[in-house]
Amino acid sequence: MRAASAPFVWSEDIDETLNFWFWLWRANGISEADLRLRIQEWAGLHPYAGHLAARAHPRFDAYLPVGQSWKMTQGEQHMAGYRSEKPRALRARYRTMKAAGVNVRVQWVMAPFGERWLFPPDLAVLGTEGSTPEARRGAVVEAAYALR
Repeated sequence: MRAASAPFVWSEDIDETLNFWFWLWRANGISEADLRLRIQEWAGLHPYAGHLAARAHPRFDAYLPVGQSWKMTQGEQHMAGYRSEKPRALRARYRTMKAAGVNVRVQWVMAPFGERWLFPPDLAVLGTEGSTPEARRGAVVEAAYALR
């Protein structure tokens, strides 16, 4: 009889609401302490409720053209990076992530690559600007091990 292993979850996303708070932080509209609070609130909300909270902010309309363009560019770069990864390397990375022993939700945000905010048990918010596909893959593995 084969024992069932615990389910393993690993996701990466670019959330519009979360990136609005990062854009606002970079525009000196909120402090870093307030940014951390917004991330924690965002993590506990239904996605639509989070959007409504951001949408109510008076600077949200100014963010939209910048944020949507940024999100499109980042999405294309991330997809190109995933398509360039060889199946053997992808399998090895999957095994490495699973070996970390934690479920991981990664959110890529408007921040310089190398900046990260970790919220145990499973949330890693990582800056993506200026990164390469290889560096992003490494950052996800590092974040998973840091969350252990």
